[in-house]
Amino acid sequence: MKKIFKVIPLLVVGLVAAFAAAGCAGTESEEPSAAKTLTATRTSAVTYAAVDNSCQHDYEATQLIAATCTEQGYTVYTCSNCGDSYTDNFVAANGHTYQEILVPATCTHKGYVTHFCTTCGYEYSDTFVDETGHTYTDEVTAPTCTEQGYTTHTCQTCGYSYKYSFVEVLGHDYLEVITEPTCLEGGYTTYTCQTCGNEVVTDYTQPNGHSYVDTIHPATCVSYGYTEHICSACDDRYVTDYQQPVGHSYLDIVVEATAESMGYTRHLCVVCNYSYLSDFVTSGDTGYVEEEEPKPTHEHKYNLYVQNYESDKYFIALSACLCGSTNAGELNIQLVNVAGETMQLVTDEFGQVDYGDIYGDWLVTIYDENGEQLTMFDLSAGAAPEVPEEPETPGEGEVPETPEEPDEPSDTEQPETPDSGDEEQGGEVTEPETPDDGEDVETPEPPDDGEDIETPETPDDGEDVETPETPNDDEDVGTPENPDETVDETEEGGSSVTAIILLIEFVLLVAGGIGAVIFLKKRKNKNQN
Repeated sequence: MKKIFKVIPLLVVGLVAAFAAAGCAGTESEEPSAAKTLTATRTSAVTYAAVDNSCQHDYEATQLIAATCTEQGYTVYTCSNCGDSYTDNFVAANGHTYQEILVPATCTHKGYVTHFCTTCGYEYSDTFVDETGHTYTDEVTAPTCTEQGYTTHTCQTCGYSYKYSFVEVLGHDYLEVITEPTCLEGGYTTYTCQTCGNEVVTDYTQPNGHSYVDTIHPATCVSYGYTEHICSACDDRYVTDYQQPVGHSYLDIVVEATAESMGYTRHLCVVCNYSYLSDFVTSGDTGYVEEEEPKPTHEHKYNLYVQNYESDKYFIALSACLCGSTNAGELNIQLVNVAGETMQLVTDEFGQVDYGDIYGDWLVTIYDENGEQLTMFDLSAGAAPEVPEEPETPGEGEVPETPEEPDEPSDTEQPETPDSGDEEQGGEVTEPETPDDGEDVETPEPPDDGEDIETPETPDDGEDVETPETPNDDEDVGTPENPDETVDETEEGGSSVTAIILLIEFVLLVAGGIGAVIFLKKRKNKNQN
């Protein structure tokens, strides 16, 4: 809009000048020509505003444009009245001030010189040089079990590299090692690569568990017996079934007093050979004297000594010297009974002869290794046991399956032992209280020969059953009695009584419940009235 306003005065001045020229056509030709020339001159210098004197321009410098490297400088003059402007005072361009930068050639780029103007930043390049190209060195990488092999080409100048000549992976070369399972740890198979050492574990198996070998160490005279369980694979060990020491089994050897030596009794253990002396006497004296044990300096003279332990059903047949030295020797022990039956027994390493498996009366004759008879004596081995009758099969819930012998019944209570008078008269053995719910359970008759009576397993209610003692040999053992009442009823009778009692209790409970309901209804009706 400002430019339009600037043009309007010029148009007005032009129209005025045109009319003035047309009105002065009859005047002298020199004056118009001069005037016209003057007007044109002023217009080029101060614009058309000078013709009609519409603006008295008052120019002043408003903008100084400095010269650059490629453009001239000048001053802009602007009229403070109408805003008209013009340029003047032109200054030539400064031209570029170049700095030369040498860019050397590389393996992949040309070299050149860059001319850079430090004033305006203009630049150009010339003097180009060809690229130098790569200078490669080769490095071979061998293949591994899991990676390819290849050759690496690396430029020594710029470091650029690339790979080629690839070789397939070698794969693992596994060595198999089998680790067998042990008692506590499982087995497995380990595969180890012989090239790179990579390890893979597979094929796991369960532990074997212990394989115990049981060794029974019998009790000795002074030390405990026990069962030693040792694992045959790993030597793990534990001990069970301790037994008390059995004590010494003494053979009494009486040495008579003489005029030259003291008499005494030597008590010699035939198992461990321990001995001690007692009952010292002198010749013609029946009293005891406290003197030191004599130290015989004689040659061994062995005599056969026989000592029977009827309650334990074994006897000792051992050759012993007065000094305590023993010699089991090779003894031939022959037995014969009234029926003409014969039997031969042997001694163990301690001179003990076990006759626990024979019964009746026998005549024992002992010969040495030369067949010479050494001694003869009668032996009573007791009566043969009777075969016990099988007890009736108990009803379900009353008596458990066939009873088993407990390992150690030391914790269970033992019933009272029948007094000696009852035993002599063949009295009955009392039975411990039955742990069931009051039912009477028949107990099978024990054998006459005193065999161990197996203890029945725990019945339904889980209470511990007391183990009755075994009566002595040759006793007539009747049916055991309950401490509170005699077992006279059969198992069916006991079950019937229990069923009747339970039925009565049920009827009473039902009747009580009905009575309570009737009472509550009557009381409710009474309260409502």
